[in-house]
Amino acid sequence: MSDLRTNNLNNSTSLFDKDGTAYNVFGERGPYLIFVHGVGMSGEIWKPQVEHFSSNYRVVTYDFLGHGQSQTQKTPPCIEDYVKQLNTLVKTINVSNFSLVGHSMGALISVAFSLKYPKKVNALIPLNMVYKRSKSAQNDVLNRANIILKTGEINNIDQTLDRWFKNKTENHQIQRIKKVRQLLSEASPQDYGNAYRLFAESDRHFENKLSELRVPVLYLTGSEDPNSTPEMSNKMANESPQGCSVSIDNEAHMMAYMAPEKINSVIENFIKKSE
Repeated sequence: MSDLRTNNLNNSTSLFDKDGTAYNVFGERGPYLIFVHGVGMSGEIWKPQVEHFSSNYRVVTYDFLGHGQSQTQKTPPCIEDYVKQLNTLVKTINVSNFSLVGHSMGALISVAFSLKYPKKVNALIPLNMVYKRSKSAQNDVLNRANIILKTGEINNIDQTLDRWFKNKTENHQIQRIKKVRQLLSEASPQDYGNAYRLFAESDRHFENKLSELRVPVLYLTGSEDPNSTPEMSNKMANESPQGCSVSIDNEAHMMAYMAPEKINSVIENFIKKSE
């Protein structure tokens, strides 16, 4: 088993499990809380949540396949590969149950994990999750992914940032947007493209399956997210036996990073209610 040191907020040197997944554990006490990032990001993106939750929770962040410092696969991964990666990490840190928060692609992974391992998940919070996109919307994402895979370049960063950060112009917001630009610029085009293509294809993966979720689930999105809409969250909540949904006013796709003061309390209240 890997060294299970816990990191402090000023030391984010990653640990690695047996499969080469880079992860960090913050906090010395409390229930476990695991965060799963989205395409092109890494565990670093959860810094505002680490700062908020690590005094009362043991917070786990990690880099999913081919992102950050984690190893990639020789073949393009499927959703089950991401679930397997997360389950291996859970075994490595030797935790039997926890709350699970996933953003965007990470939300899809979190839901897939919860469907397969419901007894391990105390509460599930998918952030900005897509569901039953129109065919044209799906094709737009597929086209962007295929261009990246064909050219070997992530050349649509400006358009991505425009979608993710609507009307964010204050100085502290601009600094955070620069960090996201950096993460996207440093991503492997092949791994980014493979994950992005899977993201485009996977929201229909859960069609007629959410009724099988056996965990309390909060679908959380922003009113200004054009692709992960409040209507999608409402649909998913209605199809989940223990589901509910919340839309955060005036926030878009990267709301957990840009407006943690709005998001963290909603997450925490739901986790406490689900205990």
